[in-house]
Amino acid sequence: MDNARRGRTVALWATGAVVAAGALVAALLTFGDSSEPDEPLASPSEASDGCNGVEGQSIDLDGQVVDPSPHTCFVLDEPASITIGAAALEPSDTIELTLYDADGAQLATAASEPDWDPEIALELEPGTFAIEVAGPAAGEAPPFLLYTATFAPQGGDTADAGDGWTASVPPAQACGTEVPVVADDEPVTIAPEGEATDATLDPSATGDVHYACVEVAETVFAKVGLASADPADVDSPDLTMAIYRAADAGGAATLLRTADDAIGFDPETSLELEPGTYMVAASAWLGGATGPLEFYYDDDGDLARRGEATSMHADVTPGLCDQAPTLSPGDTLTVEGEGTYVCLDNDRAQRLTIQAATLTDQDLVLEILGYDEQPYRLAWADGNPYSDVLADFDPLLDQTIPEGRWIVAVTTYFTGSAADYDLRVVAGGGQ
Repeated sequence: MDNARRGRTVALWATGAVVAAGALVAALLTFGDSSEPDEPLASPSEASDGCNGVEGQSIDLDGQVVDPSPHTCFVLDEPASITIGAAALEPSDTIELTLYDADGAQLATAASEPDWDPEIALELEPGTFAIEVAGPAAGEAPPFLLYTATFAPQGGDTADAGDGWTASVPPAQACGTEVPVVADDEPVTIAPEGEATDATLDPSATGDVHYACVEVAETVFAKVGLASADPADVDSPDLTMAIYRAADAGGAATLLRTADDAIGFDPETSLELEPGTYMVAASAWLGGATGPLEFYYDDDGDLARRGEATSMHADVTPGLCDQAPTLSPGDTLTVEGEGTYVCLDNDRAQRLTIQAATLTDQDLVLEILGYDEQPYRLAWADGNPYSDVLADFDPLLDQTIPEGRWIVAVTTYFTGSAADYDLRVVAGGGQ
C-alpha cells in the first residue's frame, strides 16, 4: 500500500483470496470524496445463537459491515489467517479494536493513530471469537465500519504452510491441457471476459481464480508475477497471487509463497524452486473478476519490471546520491536519526538480499527506485518472506537486481519517516 496515501480509506476484502498477512486493496471506499463509493454489505441482523453463546452481533467473515454493534462475534470452522480492521466513519473519531476468544481472553488489540485505522492480523484455530470496538479510554464507540478477511494458513503459531494444506488447485496432470504453461520469455495471457485466447479459463469459476503451470527441470532462483493493464489505476482489479507445489491427482498441493499487489505494482515474488511442477494462482479480492492479466516467469534474471514509485518519492532524482550514503553488495550501514535514502552501486546483475532492520519499534517499508526521466519502482517490501513472525517490522527483498546505481528508500508504513535502523546488502541472496 502507498504509505503516503493511507489516510481515510478502507479495504474491501476478498473471499477465498490466498495471501500472506498484509494489505492489498480490492476497492477503495473513500469517505469525504466526491466520487460515489461502492455499496457496502448490509449489516447482518442480531442473532443470539449465531456465535455459540458468545455475546455479540453475529457477522459473516470476508466482507464489511457498516455501523455494527460495538460487540460482534464470528465462528471460524477451519484454521485460517485472518485480518480484522475497523474505520471510524468520521475522520476525527478514534477507536480501539480488540479480539477475544470464547473464554474472554484478549488475543490482540490495535488503536487508531493519525492517518491510519486499527487493524489486527493473526492466525486462528477453529473456534468462536468476539470483536470489541470502543472509543477513547474504553468509551462509547462512534459509528464505524468493520471488515474481515480470511486466508489460507501461512505459518506461525498455529499452522504451517508446508504442513500439507490442501487447496482446490489443479493437479500436475492438468499442465498443458486444462492449465497453460508459463515459461521464461513465454508469458501467458488470461482474457476472462470472453476474449479468444488459448489460455482463457472459465471466468465463471468460483472466485474467478486462474492458474498457470511452471515446470522446473533443475533448481533455479526464479521470479514469478502477474501483470494487469494498468496497476496504477485505482479502478483496476486488485490482484493477489499464490504459488503451490503441485500434487498428483487426488493429492494435496503445498502452498509455498503468496504475494499481494501494492498501489502501482501488481503481485510479484522471487524464490528458489526445486525440480518439479508448480501452480501459480491469480485471483482478485472480493471474489471478483480479475480482468485481463498476464502470468510471467523469469529464471535467468533478465526480467526487471518497472512500476509507479510511491508518491512520497515522486521528486527523487539521481542527484541525491551526491549527498546520500552509498553501499555496495556486502556492505552494511547503521542510520542514526532520520534518514530515508541510501544509494546502491551494483556492478553487475546479481541476486541480492536487501534488508532494513529497525533499532526501535518502527514498521519499516523498503523500496528500490530507479530513474529514467522520472523515478520508477523496481521493488517494494513491507515484510520478510522468510519470516513466520506475525508482527514483522523488518522488510527484506531477495531478488535479482540489475546492474547500475539504485536508490534504496526506507520509510515507515504509517508516518513516512524512518530513523535508527540497520541496512544490509548481501550478495547471493537468501535469509
